[in-house]
Amino acid sequence: MTRDRILSQNLALKLASVYAFISSIWVFSSDQLLYFLVPNSPFSTLIHSIKGGLFIAITSTLLYFLIRLGTHHLEKSEQRYRSLFCAHPQPMWVYDLKTLNFLAVNEAAIQHYGYSEAEFLSMKITEIRPPEEIPRLLESLSKIQIGLNRVGLWRHHKKDGTLISVEVTGHTLEWKGQFAEVILAQDVTERLKTKAELEHYAFSDLLTGLANRSLLLDRLQVAINHPFKKSNNFAVLSLDIDRFKPLKYAFGHALAEQLLIAVAERLKTFVSHRDIVARVGTDEFAILFTDISNCNILTEKIERIHAALDFPFRLDTVTISSATSIGVVLDDFQSQRPEDYLQAADTAMYYAKQKGRGATVFYEPNMATVMAEHLQLEADLQRAIERQQLSLNYQPIVSLETQKVVGFEALVRWYHPDRGFVSPVQLINLAEKAGLIVSMGQWVLSQACQHLLEWQTQFPDLYVSVNLSEIQLRHPSLIQEVKRVLDSLELPPFSLKLEITESSLMENINHATGLLEKLKSLKIRLLIDDFGTGYSSLSYLQKLPVDTLKIDRSFVQNIEIDNKDFEIAKTIINLAHSLGLKVVAEGIETSQQVEIFEQLGCDFGQGYLFSPPLNPTEVMNFINQNC
Repeated sequence: MTRDRILSQNLALKLASVYAFISSIWVFSSDQLLYFLVPNSPFSTLIHSIKGGLFIAITSTLLYFLIRLGTHHLEKSEQRYRSLFCAHPQPMWVYDLKTLNFLAVNEAAIQHYGYSEAEFLSMKITEIRPPEEIPRLLESLSKIQIGLNRVGLWRHHKKDGTLISVEVTGHTLEWKGQFAEVILAQDVTERLKTKAELEHYAFSDLLTGLANRSLLLDRLQVAINHPFKKSNNFAVLSLDIDRFKPLKYAFGHALAEQLLIAVAERLKTFVSHRDIVARVGTDEFAILFTDISNCNILTEKIERIHAALDFPFRLDTVTISSATSIGVVLDDFQSQRPEDYLQAADTAMYYAKQKGRGATVFYEPNMATVMAEHLQLEADLQRAIERQQLSLNYQPIVSLETQKVVGFEALVRWYHPDRGFVSPVQLINLAEKAGLIVSMGQWVLSQACQHLLEWQTQFPDLYVSVNLSEIQLRHPSLIQEVKRVLDSLELPPFSLKLEITESSLMENINHATGLLEKLKSLKIRLLIDDFGTGYSSLSYLQKLPVDTLKIDRSFVQNIEIDNKDFEIAKTIINLAHSLGLKVVAEGIETSQQVEIFEQLGCDFGQGYLFSPPLNPTEVMNFINQNC
């Protein structure tokens, strides 16, 4: 081996040097000493012979000991090497670089690979490689030089066929006169598997198995930097499941997660290996489409996504239908930052949600300014709720038979210091989008009940009606919150009516029925708002433990004797009375409308004809005049 050869060369050099040094000293010093001791001696020839003999004896003895010392070092070195090779815990072997035959293997290689020593020594190193790696192996071997160290990652297969990943460290040497390489092979299969799992966790969404935001941004950066970007257009889509929070509240977290997984599976079918779909938020997904040659292709893809996600999802115990809002930004968006593309798509998606369920909106530059204003408005609303800067107005509900006030509907109002009064519709939408509707609703309920308690000191039969949004209806703490308010104020439960829209109830009639029964057990009254605009049937209405129906204002505005709205209102009133329910006509503005609803037997009316919404101070004056 190379080490032995080097040691031999060093030994020879040492011997030659020592011999030359001693010889020189002996020759010069012995002659001088002899001449000094025995000048002109007749025995000089004999003395020279004796001197030569002594020199031979001394140098031979020195050579013997030096050679013995050198061979001892060689033996110890070879013994150490063999011990290291044989006892090494990692597989090692030596192979001939010309024939590729194994020349030696250690015990660790035998144990790890499953071949016996005899089997190894009858094999070539190509026989433990998968066929597809042999060309790379041969190319690598063609570049080997003597004394070269090299490290590489390879795949080997064991005798039982198991494929493993191996980090190979090789060193070329001479082995018994042959050009060979000694190999140290470390099995890194588990290490690479762990690394792959960590990378998967780092770049994947654990729930759905999709890419996460980080991986999406990486791939998007590649698309932005693509040298042929102009001929390989791309688009980024931001998708949000409409009304996900109400669904989660209604069905629970487990079913909501099943829905997210099902959505992810459907989205996967729309992307090629060049595209990527990622989950970037609780109920938000994003898609990067590459190689979009024209907008028609993109539009077709989006339409197919809408169709797929609009189709009902059959989960464990229920079937859920939920549309998806989509925002789109194209590659002509002027930015080199992938985060900006995703933000632009999110902004467009927000606009899509404002348009209604299942809409698609393409990003436009002016949207960013509007979005910033909207976010500021959300922050202002949160601050207003925290500081109790909202207010309540109350619109009277009047008995059409007696023309007396029987109750009030609580209506939340917000006066913005810079924008003035924010419209009720905008306020509710803003609160829902910002996730503030529950906290705002709790404040409205508590405040309305406090005001009612004050009014009941003089008018004990009054009630207050409070609206519940769909998100509030699905919130798990609703029952506890209503009970807390009633108990803390000691308000008679019968004095509180909760208004729930028909469409909210019909989303999941079984859940709604159970929830309303729990609310009803608190002894409060329940009212279905906007009745007639949804798709409830008589059989469903019979199941719901409600007390009152409120006819939507759309059937009141244009009502005339015997027209379509008249027939609808007549049907609703007759239906309600047959079920023992009371009816409120909302949006009454003319005396003619009052006469019609009196003729139809409607119980109560509400609208500007009787009174606009009043602040709490105005309410007492109105009651004194109309009770």
